[in-house]
Amino acid sequence: MESVENTTSFDMFKQYMHVRRPVEDELRDMLVHVNSTNHKALILLCGSAGDGKSHLLSYLGNADSEHLLNSFELYNDATESSAPSLTSIDTLAVKLSAFDDQHILEDDGSRMVLAINLGTLNNFIESEKGGNFSLLKKYVEENEIFSSYVRPNAYQEGSVFQHVSFSDYQIFTLCEDGVRTTYLEELLNKIFDQSQGNPFFKAYQTNSTCTLCQKCPLRHNFEFLFNPVHRKGIINKIVEVVIKDKAIVSTRDVLNLVYDLLVHPKFSYETFCHVGTSETQYLTEYIRCTTPMLMYELDDVSPLLNAIRRHDILKDRQSELDLDVTRFHSLENIYETFQIATANTPYEHLNETTRIAVLGGIKPVLKTLVYRFIVRTKEMKGESPESSSQKQFFEYIQYLYYQNSGNERKLSKLYEATKKAVMNWDGQFDSDTICIDDSNDKFWVLEQLQIKPSLYKAQPPTSGEIQRFSPTLKLRFKKSSDVVSDAAEISMDYALYEMVSAMRDGYRPTVQDKNQHTDFVSFVQQLIEFGNKGSRITLVPKDHEHDYKMVFEENDFGYEFKVV
Repeated sequence: MESVENTTSFDMFKQYMHVRRPVEDELRDMLVHVNSTNHKALILLCGSAGDGKSHLLSYLGNADSEHLLNSFELYNDATESSAPSLTSIDTLAVKLSAFDDQHILEDDGSRMVLAINLGTLNNFIESEKGGNFSLLKKYVEENEIFSSYVRPNAYQEGSVFQHVSFSDYQIFTLCEDGVRTTYLEELLNKIFDQSQGNPFFKAYQTNSTCTLCQKCPLRHNFEFLFNPVHRKGIINKIVEVVIKDKAIVSTRDVLNLVYDLLVHPKFSYETFCHVGTSETQYLTEYIRCTTPMLMYELDDVSPLLNAIRRHDILKDRQSELDLDVTRFHSLENIYETFQIATANTPYEHLNETTRIAVLGGIKPVLKTLVYRFIVRTKEMKGESPESSSQKQFFEYIQYLYYQNSGNERKLSKLYEATKKAVMNWDGQFDSDTICIDDSNDKFWVLEQLQIKPSLYKAQPPTSGEIQRFSPTLKLRFKKSSDVVSDAAEISMDYALYEMVSAMRDGYRPTVQDKNQHTDFVSFVQQLIEFGNKGSRITLVPKDHEHDYKMVFEENDFGYEFKVV
């Protein structure tokens, strides 16, 4: 009911849930600039579904003391139609008629803030009706509003069109020592803050008269997330899927996730009353309903939860975890192991109120379930040992910070690893030699290729928190011998970074890798054009019994073929 805002009202609950974000500050600044002039203006508030556009407009229009929206018409839902005979595109064209090509120069004082999803905006400017808005389309294209790369945005003096985009901001920020998750922490604190001003906490207190509350996993999940450290475990997973999977996670997604991690889809009071007569059944159902298990055990609850499941710690093969599972399954009494894992959580009561210490050691199905619960609980508590994959993830985040803060020179190791991956993409040869054709059954065809980084120097190095950034890296190489030359560019996401890092350590890409990373295949082909295949190629036998090379090269008298 609360997922779509009404811009004409903003109740106490919505005021309580409001958390200020950098995108709000940007919109405020934009409104102040526009209000300081007497000219017409259309401000596009862009983003994706559920990110908070409507909520922000509703807040500024009804609960903000500055009244910055008083002189603006608000159009909140660009997907609606005003009449059965009109499409949403038709309705939008009517609403924006003061800003079409015919009326744009009429300084009639029209002012509007349009909250619009990027997909809808693209559909509109590319539609037949959008043909009447060529100046709007030109503004959108020149400002690269649809680009996945973030560019600086500020009030454009003299322009009717302005924009603020939620898509320019992630739900976390970058710092030199990692990520800062202030917004997510404040949002989750709204739900789990133990104060009388929190309506969720008041409901929790009212629930204390429930006959099941002492044995209720839902209630204990809520108590488990009182601890900011445990909430940080959820936040870390959200950050992980944004960076590793390039997922777009909205505020609505986060709030839905909180519910999904508190309440099992099949949870019911009656079920728990019924299974309470069998201790094994009760323990099995209880553990399945705990937050650490709800994060990973269920299919298709939500796209975000599906993404989080792909990064389950139990899927990260570590020698320490392999030893741990062997030790655990040899135990007949799991009291101490369970007590250590659940210490300072509401789940620890199971050791005292049930026979989990014994049943969890001798019942095979329950024992497996308990082990998964223990490992995941320790991870959420921040007690799991750091794995090599986690170190690699933190390294990637640091590279993101260096690039977005203008400290490109600190990417030297990444450039070295990428160059090595390029040169060894179709086989490993000399350091400045690359295979340009491996389709022949008997020979590799090679050329000499000498490349070097072509750094981005558009922005001076900065320090501090980075609020606007893309979760992918951009790398460029050019021909070593040229002072000024064309450069080849690659957009490196986390999946490609993982493969490049593996190749740095000797990994050889498979056919599946090449099918998955077609963008890198194209990048390698671009770089091959920087080589000397036009004047010299080398043929190397694939039969390792023959230790010779054949060279075909250009000289002053034409072309020469020789064996070396």
